[in-house]
Amino acid sequence: MSRPATTAIPRLPVLDWRTFSGAKHSSTPCLLDLPRAQLSHSGRASIVLALEMIGVGPGERVLVPTYHCPTMIAPVTQRGALPLFYPLGADGSPDLAWIAAQDLTGVRAILAAHFFGIPQHLQPLRAWCDQGGIRLIEDCAHALFGVSDGRPVGSWGDLAIASLTKFLPVPEGGCLVNNRLQGQAFPDLGRPGAKKQLKAAFDIMHIGVHHGRLKGLDRPFSGLLNLLNRVKNRGLAATPAAGQSTPAEPDDYAESFDIDLGQSHQALTAACGWIAGQAPRERIVEGRRQQYRFFAQAFADQQEFRPLMPQLPEHCAPYVFPLWVEHPDPGYFELRRLGLPVSRWDRLWPEVSQIAGDHGHDWSHHILQLACHQDLSLDERQRMVALVKSVYSPTTTTTNKGEET
Repeated sequence: MSRPATTAIPRLPVLDWRTFSGAKHSSTPCLLDLPRAQLSHSGRASIVLALEMIGVGPGERVLVPTYHCPTMIAPVTQRGALPLFYPLGADGSPDLAWIAAQDLTGVRAILAAHFFGIPQHLQPLRAWCDQGGIRLIEDCAHALFGVSDGRPVGSWGDLAIASLTKFLPVPEGGCLVNNRLQGQAFPDLGRPGAKKQLKAAFDIMHIGVHHGRLKGLDRPFSGLLNLLNRVKNRGLAATPAAGQSTPAEPDDYAESFDIDLGQSHQALTAACGWIAGQAPRERIVEGRRQQYRFFAQAFADQQEFRPLMPQLPEHCAPYVFPLWVEHPDPGYFELRRLGLPVSRWDRLWPEVSQIAGDHGHDWSHHILQLACHQDLSLDERQRMVALVKSVYSPTTTTTNKGEET
């Protein structure tokens, strides 16, 4: 049977005419509103800065989860430190019993993540860290919004990090929060140059136009692209002509083992910072929750795959929809080839080993992370569902119906 088309389904939020609509604030707390927060170039850069603030150095160790993307681990090795991989429970929480049984000599910090944007219960981990004198870095890259054990996400860690590109229509951006390092200033960040500032603003618009979200700007923007292409040889721009290339979207799938220290110590561009401060939050939270419920209903009662977490907790805004697939390959690679906005954390750090009872290692193979951001249209969601079903349940032809956001 023919495969459903997935052309131009955005993997991440994109600027459109609705981006600044809706209530400014949400009843679900946002990490950006925490008292001591500093914007940075990216979530990965924020981990680099957090490790610097803690003073992690060569030969020391940092506890990190077995389920991860390399961008979570590369900052640790960049500092000359050693990652100590810990197993996860069925809900994605750190296995504290396993950790406590290890030789923790030289362990300075633990990185704990709110996977998929579903808040973890961090109160037990916070108590364990206080007892052992280990710093907690709360990884909120997937959870810009939410409540964990009665507190806003990002407030349990000594330090917390977040990623803006996963929740806002920006090509770059992260956040670092200092909750408990009293009297310690944030690292100094260099100011981006004029060319980088302009490029960030241009990319925000370019991605929106490319995905058809900024109706009415298609023709004038195409003319601008042609103009920029004509002058690029004079050093005024390096943007491809219209029709020659897609815009440079933030690559959420790029899982680099390398760290650019110069970029990590660069402040966020003005355009991205402005959107982070001005974009209304209620539409983001409610839009993502509606997308998640749509997928949970569409993928229920299937044989080959199932929602990992069918019920969405209150007071959170999911980053992705985690879909457990019993036999994911070669279907996953076919979905990627066909352009479905899906990823999988299957590129684990080389030192990761099998640990009895660890759910993280299984997740790296079986869980597909489907885009579920606020800017997906009903048609795009239906196409995504149809494509997954066509690959993993070829006899299924029906698609889920629902209301447009």
